[in-house]
Amino acid sequence: MTAIDRLLQHPRFGPPGVNERMAQLCQGLNMVPSIKVVGSNGKGTTAHLMARMAQGLGKSVGLYTSPHLLQVNERIQINGCMITDEDLDACLTQALNHAVALPQSGRFEILTLAALIFFAEQNVDLAIMEIGLGGRFDPVRIAPGTISVLTSIDLEHTAILGENLHAIASEKAAVCKAGDTLLSAVGGLEDCIPNGVTYIDLSCPPLDPLHSNARLAAHALKQHFALDTLPETYGVQVPGRLQKLSTHPPIYVDVAHNAQSVATAVSAFPERPLSLICAFKNDKDLAAIKGTFHHVIALQFDADMHTPDHILTHLNATYKDTAHDIEHALTFAKDKRPEDGVILCLGGFGMAGRVLAHMQGVHYDVIGL
Repeated sequence: MTAIDRLLQHPRFGPPGVNERMAQLCQGLNMVPSIKVVGSNGKGTTAHLMARMAQGLGKSVGLYTSPHLLQVNERIQINGCMITDEDLDACLTQALNHAVALPQSGRFEILTLAALIFFAEQNVDLAIMEIGLGGRFDPVRIAPGTISVLTSIDLEHTAILGENLHAIASEKAAVCKAGDTLLSAVGGLEDCIPNGVTYIDLSCPPLDPLHSNARLAAHALKQHFALDTLPETYGVQVPGRLQKLSTHPPIYVDVAHNAQSVATAVSAFPERPLSLICAFKNDKDLAAIKGTFHHVIALQFDADMHTPDHILTHLNATYKDTAHDIEHALTFAKDKRPEDGVILCLGGFGMAGRVLAHMQGVHYDVIGL
């Protein structure tokens, strides 16, 4: 039985008590310093940008992100290189052995422990750790380090995080403990910050999301390494973020999955007819997605997703179609695409993974982590 097989025997989410379990799981582990990245949108991009900037400073940098697009190895990287299958199996086996006494531990808890083990073994200078959900009860909260960054706040996972932006911001800011510093690209959060946490508002001047993410990453590194000046900003192509898959016709994929991130992705193509291939989880507010598209092709992969009819009812488009799979959707989009039109595929990591798998001719079989 592989380590991944053993991992899948654990519940996807453990019961309450994540912080306490992580403390037990990490007992005796000499963890490396970290910067934690939290937010509704832009976490992965900010984490990747920060890792590249830190490499530019000559640092050895671990990067832990989630979820993945095609393979679990994507989640654990050092200096831009994914963990090998052998190292992943070895570190995950260690983590699973730690969890034998805590069988209720969730999969993300154990995988986070595996990442912390790997970064410790490789003795990286800095681990950049993306929070998976919320902040207060996320397994990544255990990672040592006094600096966290908050990229954005949007209505998401309301059944878990709260019904309004204030509640969601409070849950995310609670990744910090007394004595920590939170650098935020979102202003006006003073009353959401835990006691004893220093809040640095970096929300002004207004910037587009990519520049905002880069600015946040640079300021976090300046503070962490006590630099005199901001580090150089390096461009980086993050997989699944406005990733160009084809030139003729132009096809892009993005993990955008809510109104805010969809608006950001769409803004990259001003005044060009957009054929939107999309699927959305049923907790997303489709009515909040504004704009008129040339063509919308809707799909549904899982029972917890909006039906194509529901998507097509809420999105404005000249043409509307329902597709059974990615190949079917791309055929629709190509058939009705005007000469200057762009095909944009979005709707979260599951959607992006399926598009990438189709375009690369590989099998899509992402395990349920």
